[in-house]
Amino acid sequence: MSSSAIFILDLKGKVIIARNYRGDVDMSVIEKFIPVLMEMEEEGQQSPIITVPEATFVYIKCNNVYLVSTSTKNVNVAVVLAFLYKCVQVFTEYFKDVEEESIRDNFVIIYELLDEMMDFGYPQTTDGKILQEYITQEGHKLEAAPRPPMAVTNAVSWRSEGIKYRKNEVFLDVIESVNLLANANGTVLQSEIVGSVKMRVYLTGMPELRLGLNDKVLFESNGRGGKGKSVELEDVKFHQCVRLSRFENDRTISFIPPDGEFELMNYRLMTVVKPLIWIEAVVERYSHSRVEYMIKAKSQFKRRSTANNVEVIIPVPSDADSPKFKTSIGTVKYAPELSSFVWTIKSFPGGKEFLMRAHFNLPSVTSEEKEGRPPIKVKFEIPYFTTSGIQVRYLKIIEKSGYQALPWILMASVLGRRLFGQFLYQRTSRLLCIVAEQESYSGYSSAELKVGADMLKRVTHELRREGKTFILPLGDEDALQRMLKPLHTLVDAGVKPEFLLDAFVKRSELFKALVVQGEKSMKVLDALVETCGMTFEDAMRMLASYPEELLAVSAESIFDRLSVFFNSGILAGKEMGRIVRTCPAILFTSDGKQMATLVEGLTNFFARGEIRAMLEKTPHIVITNLEELEQKYEYIYFMMRIEGDEFKMCTRWVDMSLDEIIMRHDFLQKTGKYTTPDPKKPQFKMENPTLSKILDLPDVQFATEIAGVTMEEWTVYRAFMEKQREMANKERPFERIKPSVRKAFERRRKEAKKKEDHVIQ
Repeated sequence: MSSSAIFILDLKGKVIIARNYRGDVDMSVIEKFIPVLMEMEEEGQQSPIITVPEATFVYIKCNNVYLVSTSTKNVNVAVVLAFLYKCVQVFTEYFKDVEEESIRDNFVIIYELLDEMMDFGYPQTTDGKILQEYITQEGHKLEAAPRPPMAVTNAVSWRSEGIKYRKNEVFLDVIESVNLLANANGTVLQSEIVGSVKMRVYLTGMPELRLGLNDKVLFESNGRGGKGKSVELEDVKFHQCVRLSRFENDRTISFIPPDGEFELMNYRLMTVVKPLIWIEAVVERYSHSRVEYMIKAKSQFKRRSTANNVEVIIPVPSDADSPKFKTSIGTVKYAPELSSFVWTIKSFPGGKEFLMRAHFNLPSVTSEEKEGRPPIKVKFEIPYFTTSGIQVRYLKIIEKSGYQALPWILMASVLGRRLFGQFLYQRTSRLLCIVAEQESYSGYSSAELKVGADMLKRVTHELRREGKTFILPLGDEDALQRMLKPLHTLVDAGVKPEFLLDAFVKRSELFKALVVQGEKSMKVLDALVETCGMTFEDAMRMLASYPEELLAVSAESIFDRLSVFFNSGILAGKEMGRIVRTCPAILFTSDGKQMATLVEGLTNFFARGEIRAMLEKTPHIVITNLEELEQKYEYIYFMMRIEGDEFKMCTRWVDMSLDEIIMRHDFLQKTGKYTTPDPKKPQFKMENPTLSKILDLPDVQFATEIAGVTMEEWTVYRAFMEKQREMANKERPFERIKPSVRKAFERRRKEAKKKEDHVIQ
């Protein structure tokens, strides 16, 4: 490769920056670039290579600028394009956004970078971290040019000597994208997994790392082809630090890593992937005036897994209006800017299916052939789930000083594409081997990474760019120190300054809470860390999500609420933290006395193990109305003869109204699908559906699968019962249990629970 010159142009073709490396091309030839490019765009013949008689242009477009390389010789175009993309990456590390304004603001440093990255048309040092050691954004202030680091001329040019860390850590991420093509019947026609191994290395000295994967070629060479799971890696591409000869000999990935974040390798697997969420859409048009959709989403993974944050994006005609939605789970919103409506399901269990209906009016309707059928898009993520089966067998760290390092491994599959006839899927799935925080720390100077005025200035600058104003008392030293005091406390507790900066920029509410109400905020954070077993980072995320609610209650109030669970022996430590993350309203909805009364009422009905199981599925049970819970429990226990074990398997009895419970139970009795057990004849066991099947299923599944009737029959029965209830106008829908019976029942339950051991270790 030999590039004669590099140009950076605006959208009109005006030269912003030009660097001539070889002097063998007329610099005015760039004036022909934009006219020829426009001609090719009009003819629909776009190409990254443009040839004119005087030179050849190889270009890329980034935002509103063009990066163009010119040459008079036959060059390796792939290398030229790689160099241009590397230029964009390095520019991004220096000044974030690569656009016309930022190019003009940083033209001096760009010229310095172009001089160091290429010499006489040949690429030289393109590693951003090495360049940042001797080309800084304040380089023009130096009286003498700094000496280039030894890494530039060393054999290991990607890593500098003398690197030191107080805590040695390695983060390894395996990230996979899934691309799948299937027909309308669900038959997979084409499937591939594109993966990459990314690392963040914070190690002292010049360590050697050795990575072992469950590589099929390695297993077969060792005679272990039939033992264990292995994958066959194809089209593998390594970072320059990997010793290729070692990999070819024994398939060991051995390398001296660069400092910080980099991509170690990427690969491709040709393997069949089963569609994890299957979408069926039925579209019906009526009299050219309206259109109705029936969407069915079915999960095709194991029941122990759950898909989170599911979004089903269904396209509609651009002239559709007056949307109406009905869904058995989640929420539906119309997005006219996308000509679509979005069905959002927060949690989608495995082995389930759900229905949703939508109705739109159509002022004008075109034929299906002209209108076309845009694909349905689906986005979701599945925790603790991997796609390809690739595994990290070991990660060894070898350094002559022999220090101990902490390796962290994260397996993830992110944002692939799935095309099912007319359905397009996108999915994100994650398998977390060892928990490791993934934050975007980049672009901060050393002064900004220290708790002080520079850190606050950087945060307020970033907030100002988003249209938010925050005034710092820079002239009042005492006020400034009061603002910085909670930040010093957090850093002393182990929170990294990078995390603080990123958190403040992304969540201005957190920044305002800590610098304006620092003392109160720190008490709340301390309470969450102490009672819920959270880290300070997790506690800050909780405060950022609910700043007004948490600051409105005192730390003592949080202790009072959560101590109810500790004192009763139900929850403690990290178990408490997991429940609080699922239902943060526990911290601020009801006071300690109300929560203590409700928990005491629950212990009258359930054993502590049963309460723990219910809190895992329905944590908001402790902030609901106690009297309503008692009424529903009494009906289910005394009228349906269902005991405590089935309560912990059911999730909807807490939210479902008493009238709905009675209606479903009564309907099953009338259709002969439920027979109430006789307590006087316990030897006769009834084959009744479980409580979870009776209450958890949506109306469609309850009617067809449990009651054995059509949806229309169930709808008619509901309407009849509601009308009958209105006519009866009774204060209570069923007769209350006599006090003497209730007291006897509570006495028996308490005596039974005394025999159990409820102490939490």
